[in-house]
Amino acid sequence: MPLKSLKEKAAKLKSWQWFLLLYGVGFIAVLTASYGIKLLMTGLP
Repeated sequence: MPLKSLKEKAAKLKSWQWFLLLYGVGFIAVLTASYGIKLLMTGLP
């Protein structure tokens, strides 16, 4: 995997794109956590 081109793409990302990316990752993490808690509450299958 070419790390140089990846870094160039990351440098081209604007701050709002970073915000959207972090927001998306955080949203997925919260969803996964809540789903995991729900599974633990109801009991694992």
